[in-house]
Amino acid sequence: MITASPRCRALASRLTLAVAASLTLCPSQATAQTPPPLDRVLAFPTPISGEELYPDRGATGAWHRIRKLATTASILHITAHPDDEHAGMLTLASRGWGARTALLSLNRGEGGANAIGPELFDALGLIRTRELVLSGRYYGLDDLYFTTAVDYGYSKSVEEAFRSWDREAVLEDMVRVIRLNRPLVVVSRFHGTRRDGHGHHHAAGLLTPEAVEAAADPERFPDQIEREGLRPWRVQRVFRGGLRVDEPYDVVVDPGVYSAALGMSYQRWASQGLSLQRSQTSGRVRGGGGRVYRYERLGSGNSTRDNRQNTGIVGHLRPEVAENVPAGDFFAGMETSLRGLQALQGREVADGFAGALAEIQEIVDGVMGDFDFTAPERSVPELVRGYRLLNDVIGRAAPETAFHLHVKQRQFEDAIAAAAGVGVVAELESGTGGVVVVPGEEAAVAIRVESNFADRARISDLQVLLGKDEVLSTLHIDYERVVPDAGAQAAETAVAGKATRLEEVVDERFEAPIPPSAAPAGPYFTRSGLAANRYEVVDSTDLHLPWRRPQLRAVAGVEVLEERVPRTVAVTGSVARLPYGSLTRRVEVLPALSVSVTPRVRVVARESGREGEGGNRAGGGAAEIQVLVHLEANHPDLSAEAELELPAGWTAMPTSVRHHFRGRGEVAEALFTLQPPGAWRGDAVVDAVARATVNGAPREYRSGFQTIDHRDLPVARLTVPARTTFRPVDVASLDGLSVGYAMGVGDEVPAAIEALGASVRLLGEADLAHGDLEAFHAIVIGTRAYAVRRDLVENNHRLLDYARGGGNLVVLYQTQEFVPDEMAPYPASLPRGAEEVSEEDAPVTLLEPGHRMLTTPNHITEADFDGWLEQRGSKFFARWDEAYTALVETRDTGQEPQRGIWLTAEVGAGRYSYVALALHRQLPYGVPGAYRILSNVLARR
Repeated sequence: MITASPRCRALASRLTLAVAASLTLCPSQATAQTPPPLDRVLAFPTPISGEELYPDRGATGAWHRIRKLATTASILHITAHPDDEHAGMLTLASRGWGARTALLSLNRGEGGANAIGPELFDALGLIRTRELVLSGRYYGLDDLYFTTAVDYGYSKSVEEAFRSWDREAVLEDMVRVIRLNRPLVVVSRFHGTRRDGHGHHHAAGLLTPEAVEAAADPERFPDQIEREGLRPWRVQRVFRGGLRVDEPYDVVVDPGVYSAALGMSYQRWASQGLSLQRSQTSGRVRGGGGRVYRYERLGSGNSTRDNRQNTGIVGHLRPEVAENVPAGDFFAGMETSLRGLQALQGREVADGFAGALAEIQEIVDGVMGDFDFTAPERSVPELVRGYRLLNDVIGRAAPETAFHLHVKQRQFEDAIAAAAGVGVVAELESGTGGVVVVPGEEAAVAIRVESNFADRARISDLQVLLGKDEVLSTLHIDYERVVPDAGAQAAETAVAGKATRLEEVVDERFEAPIPPSAAPAGPYFTRSGLAANRYEVVDSTDLHLPWRRPQLRAVAGVEVLEERVPRTVAVTGSVARLPYGSLTRRVEVLPALSVSVTPRVRVVARESGREGEGGNRAGGGAAEIQVLVHLEANHPDLSAEAELELPAGWTAMPTSVRHHFRGRGEVAEALFTLQPPGAWRGDAVVDAVARATVNGAPREYRSGFQTIDHRDLPVARLTVPARTTFRPVDVASLDGLSVGYAMGVGDEVPAAIEALGASVRLLGEADLAHGDLEAFHAIVIGTRAYAVRRDLVENNHRLLDYARGGGNLVVLYQTQEFVPDEMAPYPASLPRGAEEVSEEDAPVTLLEPGHRMLTTPNHITEADFDGWLEQRGSKFFARWDEAYTALVETRDTGQEPQRGIWLTAEVGAGRYSYVALALHRQLPYGVPGAYRILSNVLARR
């Protein structure tokens, strides 16, 4: 008989288990379950609905998790950027060998190009982080880490890298990751010598063995031990890649072998995953056949011996681990079974302890040998028996052994849940709306637990957690007895392999109050500006992880054969994508109101003593300037008033605006007209502030989010202050000019053209195919447009005819899809490895200072290249016809002078220019010289 409150009796009537139970809804002050002592280990982001791959579901998913139980082998692979990784090796190690596999990237790739959108710098870093998570699911990663170093762009030497990065800070981060993850083997992607090319690659290879050595030394970075509670860790072996074909090696890894679980080779599967880093690969799948990876063991005393003089790193490694490792196995000679765990660590093995570990290993081996892909639930009883033995052993283990046993504990939980078909889903109820909640709101969360082993599984407790395990709501289910006949009969049926149905165990609704102090979504790291090459960490809880762990989570205590197996999932919601259905997304906590300002930087053109901004002029003073304030409600019912905080002497009309928001996601925009004083000079900063009363308390809102939403990637939000900077620049305006713009992968150049007074029309397929191109004074081909627009390639002849007929055709930097020998008016070469100048302060020489493009309408000097960001440019012409005129020359330190960066030529009655200067990086940040160059490139002649 069930005894419970009416509400609990309603829940009990939905339980499909044959049990008697008493249920109690506990207050929000309940204590969270004590988490296992695995700090940022086995912390790879758990997939939500729509993210899980087919090999990780059902019987193959159960097999993959059971395979990991059989070994204590572990690998940490160290790279410099996302997409550097040896994808095939990682996939074979995790999905083939069952090794615990982690990847550490020194940075997030903020300085790269972007083939899928206009985002650059920090926003691009968030994209590449998410892409690497997507790839990592294919590889089967257990952990993914990043240091706090920022990718500032291409670096041509390790010396330049260490001038920009704090070497000791990067090393400290690497040591912390090694002490956290505690791998047996570390594998450097790079060689650590000049051959690595990119300075970041060289730095990664150089620092890896140094970090391995420092991680074992308690005198190095002692705060990690004394304040953070970490322990030194001695890596057993370290290897490096980057070997040439004719060089000796210690290990060769061939991921070209076939995997029945994947239905293809490990390398091909890995290549598919790598191709999903689309911002860099444009979605291309790299060849998956015939790839082998060769590695040299550092400190082995054999193949390394001849290279010691040019590495400078071998001496850091322990001489006692100098035996040879046969090719094909990082772990040859190691005892990586559970029974050899203590011996592997050099500890004396107690008889009783060793016997228990040996028994657990035998259980796992038996489960693997008897595994039935048609009935994975048959493995559950033995898995639970091994799990129970392990739980009994952990309390008697020394701290180091206990760490590895806790890893096995988590892996047992994953294997049991997969084999039993346990699924937990926590969703915002549809009435809550979308995937956003705000501080102070009571969120309605529905938790559903399912199992294919339902006759022998039950729920002991459910919780909703926020942030750092703050419990918002708890449900305890106290079972009195199991009804013997029906339950036993059903269990026997399940174990016999007869048909079983997916049974709903619990479907319960929670009211989860979000505390007013709840931290909003966003990265756990930030930096003061683009000049900073290291992130500041605002929340160390998730330090080195890809992103904050889900803000709102649900924990289900599932008892399988009377052993509690906790399952933690993110609370999700649904976003409509009609007519294609909807997307599942993680719920985020956002402020009640988001405020943003457009533009973030506005250049105000000053020409011959007048401002070229446009608009009306009041009393002969400065021109009026308009600014757009964007308000978005994250609260379902909110009244707000917005105003601008202005510099002294400025005025705004209107002075403020009010709006009542009647629904979550409602947007209001307010256009303010600003009147600067007549003779203002220097940057003028204007802040937007919105005020609203939320839950009875007055609040101010001064920031919003840059929302980054791309196909297949979790949404990213970059916090942006509601601030705009007005910057007066002595530049000729383009008033009255009409410009056509063929957008490529996405950039913000059109907004900069409009800031100069021109009108811009984005050219679509119809415009290029049969539109009136002569209506434009100039046409600009956006960055990497030839790589992503087939219509541009097909109609390129019309653009050349436009130039010959008197038009001004400007092509911004392109990649190898642009073939100038065929697509430009005169022969030229843009090779795959086209040159770039990565030093933003590289010297620039004007080659033709009297050329009209350097004198009209603005007189361009070397000073116009001051204050540039990240680089001078990239993808330069390597050779060109004498019809072209090279206008400038620049070079990095040690590089040959480069002249293919800005070329122009007369074409019939018009002009053609190739401009590989990094204007698209400078213009959004108001770099004055970039605007003056843009004005000259587009001006009438």
